[in-house]
This record gives sequence, C-alpha cells and structure tokens, in this order.
Amino acid sequence: MHCLHVSNALARRYNPNLIHARNNTSKSFEAIGRKWGGRWVRLWLREQSHEVAKSCARQFECIVAQRIRRTLQIFHLYTKIWDEVALKSFVNIWRRRLGQNTRKYLFGAAGVSAYNWDRERIPDNELHRYSKELTDIYQLRENTVTCAKCHLRLVIDVTQSGVKYCQCHGAKPALASVQNGLILSNGDQWQPFIERQDMIMWRKEEPESGGLYAYKVYGSFPDVSAEDFLHVQVDVEYRKEWDPTARHLEVIDTDPSTESCLDHRSEIVYWEMIWPRLFANRDYVFQRRWLIDKEEGLIVIVSRTSDHPKAPLRPDTHRVSTYWSYMVIKPYTEFDQPGIEFGLTYFDDPGVNIPSAVTTWVAMSGVPDFLCRMRKATLDYQSRKSNDAKSAMVNIVENQPIVLETCSDSSVSDVGYVSEVKENTETPKEKGDEEPKSERSDKKERRAENTEDKAEDKRESVMGPTPDEERGFLHYFLPSRLFT
Repeated sequence: MHCLHVSNALARRYNPNLIHARNNTSKSFEAIGRKWGGRWVRLWLREQSHEVAKSCARQFECIVAQRIRRTLQIFHLYTKIWDEVALKSFVNIWRRRLGQNTRKYLFGAAGVSAYNWDRERIPDNELHRYSKELTDIYQLRENTVTCAKCHLRLVIDVTQSGVKYCQCHGAKPALASVQNGLILSNGDQWQPFIERQDMIMWRKEEPESGGLYAYKVYGSFPDVSAEDFLHVQVDVEYRKEWDPTARHLEVIDTDPSTESCLDHRSEIVYWEMIWPRLFANRDYVFQRRWLIDKEEGLIVIVSRTSDHPKAPLRPDTHRVSTYWSYMVIKPYTEFDQPGIEFGLTYFDDPGVNIPSAVTTWVAMSGVPDFLCRMRKATLDYQSRKSNDAKSAMVNIVENQPIVLETCSDSSVSDVGYVSEVKENTETPKEKGDEEPKSERSDKKERRAENTEDKAEDKRESVMGPTPDEERGFLHYFLPSRLFT
C-alpha cells in the first residue's frame, strides 16, 4: 500500500500529462453535473411549485397565528390585573396592611415632618455663657486699641470724630499693631480690623475654614433703646422693609414651649440673601433663640444653622451650611430708654472661593453698612411705634361717645342747660305787642314745655345708657381727645 502511494506520487511528479488529463476529466464531470443538476432542480420546482407554495403559506399562517395568540394572551392578562374586581381587592389588601401598621407609619411620618426641639434647641447654659461677652470685649479693647501709657485710643485704620487718640509717638497718632491681638480665655486671638462711627471691629482666622475669618464688633448707640434694637432684628416683616438684601425671609417654625413667652423665644428662620448676578443667591436655615435677662440687664441673641423639613434644598440657591452668631445688648439704664452698647460675633462660610482681598473689602464695607441700616431702622421703628400708638388712641377715642360726669347737686348739673333754655325761650318782641296777654301766656307755657322736653332729650342723648363705671373711664379719655 505504501509502495502504491509512492508510485502515484512519483507519477504525478514526473508525468504532467497525467495531471492535466485528470484535471480535464474533473472539469468535464463538473460541467455535466451543473448542467443536469440545474435542469433537474428546475424540473422539480416546476412539478412541485404548488406544493411548495402551500407549505410556505401554512408556515406563515402558523407563525402569524402564534403571534396573534400571544398578543391576546398578554391583553387578557393586563385586563384581568386591572379589572375592577382585581383593583378593589388590591386596594383592600393595602388597606388592611396600612391598618395593621398605622402606628408605625404615623411615627415615621412625624419623625420626617416634625422638628425635634428637645434635641436641637440651643441650651440655656450657652445663652448664659455669653453674658460675659461685653466684659471680654472691654478687656480686648484695652489690650489691642488702647495705649498702655496715656490710655488713649490707638488708630486702627482711620480716625473718627469725637475720639481722642494717642499722641505718645509724636504728632501722628499711633497705629494699633496687628501683633497686639489678645488671646482670650478660650484661646481665640482677635486682631484689630477697622473702626467706624461708634463701632470697632476685630477679626480672627477661623481654624479649618480655608482662610476665612470670624468677626467681632463692638458698638455703642446712644440714640436707640435695647427693646427696639431687639425687635428690629426679630421682626421679620419689618426687616423686609429696611434690609434690601433679604429677598425671602420668614419664620417657618417656633418652639412650642416659647410661643406664649414675652422674654424669650426659639424659632427657625429661613432667609434668602441676594447676591450679585454672577453668583447664586445664598439661603440660610438657622435656629434663633433670644432672651431678655432682666436680672443681668442683658439681651442675648444666638443663631446657628440647622436643618428643617419645611426648608428643603433648592436648585436655584446655594445653602449656607456653616453659620453662627451671637449678640449681647446692654442698655445704659433701662431696656426702654435710649442708649445701648452691644457686642456681635459671627462667622459664615458662603461656599465659594473668593480672593482674600475681595472678602476683606466686603467685610470692611458690608458689616458697618448693615449695622448703620439697622440703627436707622431702629430709630424709624421707634417713631413708627409712637405713631401707631397715637393712631390707636385716636381710634379708641373717636369710637366712644363723649360723656360728661354729673355732680350730685342737680342745680350745678343743670347750669349748662339753663342758658340754652333761656336762649330758646326768648321770643322776638315784634309780635308780642299785637297778641293778647292770655295767648302770649299760653304760647310761653307751650314753649317752656317744648324747651324742657328738648333739654331732657338732649341730656339723654349725651348721657346715653352707659353705666357710671363707663362714664368715668370715658371721661378719662376726654382730655386726650380735646388735645388731639
């Protein structure tokens, strides 16, 4: 067998004629196969074309019927699911489930929609801790902006009228050195920043804030009262009038335990602040608690950021997440008398990287301007309050009848009416001479009776059905009405 294969290989190798013959033979067979095969296929298709068409039609009908049947099954399935009976049963099932877990759902909803005042309320010890704030400011002023030799003021940035500055270093006032910052008991180092009319400002770099500063302001306003200064800040409706940067401001929640209190209150405030056009507006959600401490003679206002379900995040504003401030107000004499001094310390992170030069310029111009607007608003609030009181007094007086208090002696009480009776009883003398005496006497009697009736009616209209207690109260308002 092996020899046969070798001989065939040698023959093919050395006998090309044999190779060509075999190739020609294979080609001829292929041509014959193509010729007779194509003819046979054509003959078969011609004879079986009807059966082939019927088979293709049956296959197509089978596929179409299957698709239609599946579509109808899906349609019946969905109609059965959303049938009225099925829908009622579905609602009843969920109703039973809700009925079984009603308490859990209610507690969960309350936890989402209510604010936990017991946990988030600013504690009392924090309010009382700030009662020493003005004492620390006195010490800070003495050590940073006061000369140790002459005990006069050092210049911070510009001089102010009415302030005596140190002249120990020649004719030019001495500048307050930046290195004179005082380290307070809590470890904070404050540096003198700027000075404006009736105000001094310090600042210190807040740790872990990226170079941002916290600011402390000391001010003394001799023309406003402590009560008005407080109300101007906590009255959100009035602040919308005097603060042009407040686009939206409202109290969204109040501590139920302080709603009826007049000397302290805790509330959640939403505040949207207008920023320049290149920036998005900043909005704040913060808790504010204020206290009037009559024993210490102080008013303390503390604010810090908080979260509340009634104030979710908005896509068109930037929520300030870090903000805190506290203010201590001390009156010169009484809370309702003009003259206060206050200390304000605050910090907020606007959430944008601004060059330090820009933030310094904003702080130098923005904070003093805001406090000046607040001062002017307090003065306007005082005049507005007095005008409202006067208008209320006028309305009370005008809505009440004037009642004269009668005396016990009837002769004295009727003195006012005697002259009127005499004026009404006087008759012209032109017709008196022409009439008989009897007629004139009858007319005089009738006139006297009419005059007495009129006087009695007038006395009743003036006195009215008011009891004696009301007559005394209204008589008290009589001088006020005459004065008005």
